Amino acid sequence: MTAGYDPQLNDYVIWTTAMGQVHKGWVYFVADETEEKKGWQKPARYFSLEIATKPRPQCDLSTFCHKRIHVCLCCYEGNWHEVKLIKKRKSKHDNTIIWESDTAT
Repeated sequence: MTAGYDPQLNDYVIWTTAMGQVHKGWVYFVADETEEKKGWQKPARYFSLEIATKPRPQCDLSTFCHKRIHVCLCCYEGNWHEVKLIKKRKSKHDNTIIWESDTAT
């Protein structure tokens, strides 16, 4: 396992890639560590970083369960050392901050 950030749902993070790109957002999903199956390649661990949302058109609401369109990036375990935790919130429905980094920018 790569040393560095250990992703948790509802963390707000900044991911600065090796190429200098900066992505900020909420951890939206964390893939569970899965056991290796004989003859199969072990799945890569990752988390998805929600970098934007926008309202879903009214005509789509009858077929989709999400009311918003979510734009997410996948951050694989090999890149977790590039991620800095800034703050945490109670849940995706409650933006109350439960912890903030002293070095938040």
